[in-house]
Amino acid sequence: MNINYQASALEIANALVGKTVRYFANDSKIKNDGVRVFKVEAVDHVSIGKKSGRRYVTILAKDVDDGGESKHRNLHLAGIDLVV
Repeated sequence: MNINYQASALEIANALVGKTVRYFANDSKIKNDGVRVFKVEAVDHVSIGKKSGRRYVTILAKDVDDGGESKHRNLHLAGIDLVV
């Protein structure tokens, strides 16, 4: 499943909640290759970064690569390449 980046915030939230996402992080302290996996529990908001101008989502997710602990994360939508 791919994300429609032009979709409304509600549509994006509905597409992510309860799903597992693969995310390419630019700077990851957990994984050398930057490929991260999160199980999305909730979407707090969808917005556009003031500095970058890129659309991002703030999620509460189980961080599969960091012991499964639930954490808040900001993910650029363009970095999400797989939603299952």
